[in-house]
Amino acid sequence: MHPASKIHFCGPLYALAAALLWGLVPLYINIVDAANPYEIVAHRALWSGVLLLFFMLITGGMRMVPVVIADRVTRRGFVLSSFLLTVNWGLFVYAVQSGQAIEAALGYFIYPLVAVVLGILLLGENLDRLGWVGVGIVVCGVLAKIGLDGRPPIIGLCLAITFGLYGVARKRMGVDPVMGMFVETLLVMPPAAGYLTWMVYTDQSVFYGGGFFNILLALLAGVITVVPLLLYHAGNRDLPFTTASLLFYANPTTQLCLGIFVFDGAFTLNDGLTFGLIWAGIFIYFASRPKARSVLPTH
Repeated sequence: MHPASKIHFCGPLYALAAALLWGLVPLYINIVDAANPYEIVAHRALWSGVLLLFFMLITGGMRMVPVVIADRVTRRGFVLSSFLLTVNWGLFVYAVQSGQAIEAALGYFIYPLVAVVLGILLLGENLDRLGWVGVGIVVCGVLAKIGLDGRPPIIGLCLAITFGLYGVARKRMGVDPVMGMFVETLLVMPPAAGYLTWMVYTDQSVFYGGGFFNILLALLAGVITVVPLLLYHAGNRDLPFTTASLLFYANPTTQLCLGIFVFDGAFTLNDGLTFGLIWAGIFIYFASRPKARSVLPTH
């Protein structure tokens, strides 16, 4: 297969696989059932770093780390992306644990809209008239949610903005996905380890209450974090930012289904109007993207 053809196929495939795996993360949070959302975030950061460190050692990637972090601008970019990712994790865990899985899904429906706008403003990407129509309909869906509920979806908006900015920060650095994520986890691991140490010092139970099964769940936090992020960055690297972000809609769709059918969340008529407008905007956007259609894998 020609290399260019392979890139066109793998880009959307990676982005879609990442979105589907992310959509299943609420199941993990529900199984863990930890009272402290910060502990889940700490385990995700710590064991992701351990897993990536092992991978970098066996592949010889460690020798490139000093080269990557030698540039001051790049180091600052990693500080920013690590902070944004950690905040996003914490908000998402809180939303699922507090019974707001549907609003979390709404946040990730809003995220690609934020990503499109950020791609235009910060990455120099363009959007034609029909593309703007699709984006406008999505905006109407968000405004309908605010008007019908009488309040803005704070958690959803924060999830969208933090992850949108995270994606832009990483794309602007242009660093290899594995290397970039490893540097991010290096920055997050010390505070994560410090938090878990503080829990032990204050006689709180770590590893989700202890026991063999819960220890395995804590270690699994690294796997469910590393694999989707690597796929996301691989897809984001090979696709236009707007296309990659809109493939991400498989994530909130999966989360929405879990929120309704697994977590028994209430899906009201207001929610139906909101999501209906958002889905209509997505359809119009993709229908007007000949480049987006050309990179999607065929059956």
